[in-house]
Amino acid sequence: MDANGNSEAGIGYGSETWLSKPDGTLFELDEVTEVLLPEESTDDVETTHMKSPGKRKQYKPGLIEPGDAKLTVNYVPGSPTDLLLREMQSTRRIGKFKTTIPDDEGIPTWKIEGFLYVKSRSRAVTVGAVKTMTVNVRITGAVDEAVAVA
Repeated sequence: MDANGNSEAGIGYGSETWLSKPDGTLFELDEVTEVLLPEESTDDVETTHMKSPGKRKQYKPGLIEPGDAKLTVNYVPGSPTDLLLREMQSTRRIGKFKTTIPDDEGIPTWKIEGFLYVKSRSRAVTVGAVKTMTVNVRITGAVDEAVAVA
């Protein structure tokens, strides 16, 4: 919060998500309505031994699981976004991703980058509603989060 106690929370408007095309160039996905960012979790490694204090199990942190993420887009069959996501899934290609999050003026202030592959695409076509596609992706390797440089 700011010095006066006001919330500094912002809305997601103006956020961008980019994926690499087969030639490596980044392509901005069209009509993204929601991005659920990766949820990293750390494995538990048990280190209990015959004389663990208080007859209690002991643990150490293990490897970090980079987790899954999810994108929701307005589904436009045959659009460049649809074609790229279909290509990534059908070829099982790992590609670079970048998501930028802007401030309230629309200036990107934070970026999240890494590598992913498309696990699944779910499409919904409903009478009286916008067609949507939910894309589940698996993050692979470390994710870099940093201040976005204009």
